[in-house]
Amino acid sequence: MGKAEVKNYVPFVRVRMVRERELPYAMEEINGPEKVAAFTRKFLAEADREYLLVLSMDNAGKLTAIEVVSIGTVNAALAEPREIFKHAILANATGIVMVHNHTSGRCVPSSEDMEMTKRIEKAGNILGIPLMDHIIVGDGYFSFRTEGLLVEGKEV
Repeated sequence: MGKAEVKNYVPFVRVRMVRERELPYAMEEINGPEKVAAFTRKFLAEADREYLLVLSMDNAGKLTAIEVVSIGTVNAALAEPREIFKHAILANATGIVMVHNHTSGRCVPSSEDMEMTKRIEKAGNILGIPLMDHIIVGDGYFSFRTEGLLVEGKEV
């Protein structure tokens, strides 16, 4: 026989979402920015760094999953759209809510917060998974949707 045939192999993969644990909440509580803030504040209460959470919502607007997408520094939590929407796609989300905390307690969005929100809104519209809101949690909360900074898509 002549030259040995070299075969290229491509991995066949199956992607699944792994449920790590469950957080108790009442379904009727997650239906507006103030209730999203109250729910996530419990999770973020002791955080000494910024956390970026993504809440996946179903077609009825009910929470189906929550993921910590990024743990940052005391004043920044970065994430690319692919990290944010990977979770949403695996959860079969029809919309997402981003939530992050400001360790200073001040809920004023930074220019980076504004830019990231616009990028995620555009990406969500392309994917068919709209960004329903982006909420900053601190001593109070700031809702991009309530403040008119998100105009497309559906509300929480």
